[in-house]
Amino acid sequence: MRKVKLNDIRIDGGTQGRVVIDQQHVYHMVEMMKEGYEFDPIDTNFDGVTYWLVDGFHRYHAYKLMAIKEVTIKYVPGTQAEAVIRSYGVNSRHGLPRSFDDKQKVVQDALANPLLKDKSNYEIAKICVVSQSFVAGVRDPERKKKQKESKDKHIQKKAKELASQTSNTDVASPVSGEKATSRENTYTNVGVDPDDAELKANELALQADTDIMYKMLEADDALATAHEEIKRLNLAYAQLDVRFKGLMNERNQAVKMVKELQKQIDKSKAKK
Repeated sequence: MRKVKLNDIRIDGGTQGRVVIDQQHVYHMVEMMKEGYEFDPIDTNFDGVTYWLVDGFHRYHAYKLMAIKEVTIKYVPGTQAEAVIRSYGVNSRHGLPRSFDDKQKVVQDALANPLLKDKSNYEIAKICVVSQSFVAGVRDPERKKKQKESKDKHIQKKAKELASQTSNTDVASPVSGEKATSRENTYTNVGVDPDDAELKANELALQADTDIMYKMLEADDALATAHEEIKRLNLAYAQLDVRFKGLMNERNQAVKMVKELQKQIDKSKAKK
């Protein structure tokens, strides 16, 4: 890492993988900087003369708005052309999640890149950090349409199988001895320990539901992106919750200390 002038970093080398810069996200970063938050260094390629920005466009524009002249960067030796290829996989696992259009853009750019013209779908998928089926769909839209139709049919088939299984499952009620004929019935005996048949039926139903959910995510990249964002937000919420509980504990300890000090002061005054 090293410090360089912000103006020495080039952003016009075709390394911006997003369709558009999210201005609201830039403004949010500015507000965080004003509160003292320090972001990770932006990532560049250095060809011996020029620093080509690879990862950190939102941070770059936030620094511009803050009139920051010098920033800390990460850099690796590499040409502008190599920086472009590196940029295809940016934000796949960190930062502002890529939209469906963002992923489609980088795959289209990779497929059009002369340096990658002989690369297979598997290799392009690794570079862009997307699925092989996604690359295949961008390369051949008609194939993508057929894949989606096939997956939709598979999901519908699984749903019908699940409905058939649950409607034909005979589970004995440990209370009345009557047969339960639907998934809901396996949960109706509140307060009664389930028998092995009930546990097995519930396990199979849950597994089938899980399989269907993941099939739906695989069939729709927008859903997959939303799912990843939900996981990221859940993690952020959990971290905030832990921090909040820690602050509440610190507050309670401080209140306790203040009360103890007040007692000592009152005792001292009483002696006088």
